Amino acid sequence: MKNCDHHIADVCKQLTSCNVFVEKAKKALTDWQRDLEMKTQQLEIKMCNKKEDMHGESPTSPHALTSCFVWISTTKPSSNGLKRW
Repeated sequence: MKNCDHHIADVCKQLTSCNVFVEKAKKALTDWQRDLEMKTQQLEIKMCNKKEDMHGESPTSPHALTSCFVWISTTKPSSNGLKRW
């Protein structure tokens, strides 16, 4: 019986350490995702500003806003930068 209790205690320790590892990984992934979303948003704003400068349109004109929205909705972040869907 003592052998079984010892084995159960070892398994509980292993599960606890695995749970701690999983929670740290979740936090790291959440932080990484938040950072990527922020960088993506900054790139979207920068690209919209570049398009505006190239076309000489005001940011409030319907065409400028539509072109920025189309560009944002067809672009996704990747490890090499932004890529088209």
